[in-house]
Amino acid sequence: MTGYGRSAAENIKVEIRSINHKNLDIHVSLPSILFAYEGTVKKAVKNRFSRGRIEVNIVRPEADAVKVKINKSLAREYYNALNSLKDDLSLSDDIGIQVLAGYRDIFCMEEDVEVGELNNTLEAALDELQAMRIEEGRNLVRDIKERVGLIHEFGGHIEKKRDSFISETRQKLYERLQEFLADTSIDDDRLVQEAAILVERTDITEEIVRIKSHLEHLEKLIETPGEAIGKKIDFIVQELRREVNTIGSKARDAEISTQVVEMKYELEKIKEQAQNLQ
Repeated sequence: MTGYGRSAAENIKVEIRSINHKNLDIHVSLPSILFAYEGTVKKAVKNRFSRGRIEVNIVRPEADAVKVKINKSLAREYYNALNSLKDDLSLSDDIGIQVLAGYRDIFCMEEDVEVGELNNTLEAALDELQAMRIEEGRNLVRDIKERVGLIHEFGGHIEKKRDSFISETRQKLYERLQEFLADTSIDDDRLVQEAAILVERTDITEEIVRIKSHLEHLEKLIETPGEAIGKKIDFIVQELRREVNTIGSKARDAEISTQVVEMKYELEKIKEQAQNLQ
């Protein structure tokens, strides 16, 4: 789900952006002085969310508020080591400040951000992001409910058509046998037997029952507050598509085929929406 959260304190500012992603993908941008807290930031995000690409950008105050510390003992070690190397190699160059300035680990910024300040600012930004995602989630669930209702309607049309489809199948079989056998009389018992075999191959009762069961499960799932339902909806949609495809291959009827196409369309839309849900 998409969303944005922002919070600022005296020594730090946190901005978090969320975009749709089927898994949880966290990207953290930190000033070098806060690199040690990257794991803490990622853990805080994982505690809140299970899906989405989450981009966390943490910045510090303007440069004039940052103090630089010098590791003098390390600088002295570099200086002594370089002078020793100079003597061993009989070099004439002087070891001055310009040489030492090339060793970046001698210099570091003074840390004026407390862990508590970082955590509080981060949590406030996450609160704002979560509120936006929850509101978007409500809208997505509302849309999924409407599409589930449409699938119920299409399934109801198929169920009503099923009984007439069976009788039509028997009649078509009778007509085709008459066409092939011409004036030869048709044994009614044999006709019933052949019709039963054909109907059994094209019977969609089990698929209809399973579709109803999956839809019932789906409706209960989207009514469950606080659940991370996105991936569960994905699985149910996959099962529904399997049953709908089976109906389409079994029942070679124009009206049923039309309802199957409509159900597939709505399932595809539900799948798209579910990928945006946590």
